[in-house]
Amino acid sequence: MGWFGRKKQLTPTTEEVAHRAIALCHVVSYALVIPERDRIKDPATLPPDEQARFREAAKRMRDEFWALLGTYTGALTPWERTLADTTMFDMEARQQVAASWRIEAFQVLMWALGPIDELPEWNQRARHELVDAPLYKLGPKFVTKCRLRPSRELEAARSMAEVWHWRSRTRQLIEEGRAFDPSPEMTKAGLGSFDAIVRFTAKKLKESGELAQIVDEDFAVGGKAYRDLSAEEFAVVTSITVERHFALNWLCGRSPENRWDETPTDT
Repeated sequence: MGWFGRKKQLTPTTEEVAHRAIALCHVVSYALVIPERDRIKDPATLPPDEQARFREAAKRMRDEFWALLGTYTGALTPWERTLADTTMFDMEARQQVAASWRIEAFQVLMWALGPIDELPEWNQRARHELVDAPLYKLGPKFVTKCRLRPSRELEAARSMAEVWHWRSRTRQLIEEGRAFDPSPEMTKAGLGSFDAIVRFTAKKLKESGELAQIVDEDFAVGGKAYRDLSAEEFAVVTSITVERHFALNWLCGRSPENRWDETPTDT
């Protein structure tokens, strides 16, 4: 397509990242404070007058919660505004799950802004305590104290998140039984399967120092080879990876016109 006609891409400023962190902290908190769907009694089973009281109480709780954001409400994205319109009775399970996993993206923003020194291993989920202290209370004080890490550091982290996301998708392809169609060059190099590509890539990344440790010529996760992760472990690592890749792509200007909701995570 060339440069003309392409959607403009921007790198967010420190202030924009800080505002995004404040809003995202509130989004995650809302998802965590709402009971899971299977733990909420369906108000339709209650007498009409009781049902109405329950629904009104839920609306008040919702309105009071989101009013706390004050001027930072403007930092919410369209998807987040839709979430903010829901109560505990009409929030969909998929919305709640997606919003709660955003704590991983929030952790990346806090690392990028300085409060967190380093990101944990790829199998270690972000602690809920991260959002215990509402950032909106700090407001301008938080924003002015933030210092965005150098672009080269952000890009290095983004590149590694993309590699881990590639490893996740490669395992998915293997489990789906997808056929591998190697190029003549790959065949000549002895790379005739997805697993061969993984082994080759893991060794190269270890040699370059980008991966600190590999196990059985594979990415190391908690002392195990990635291919040996259980289904549950794989699901957790994949979810963490996707959220980190998402946030880092946005930080590095990969989103069209800096629109968070539209951030791509191609590998």
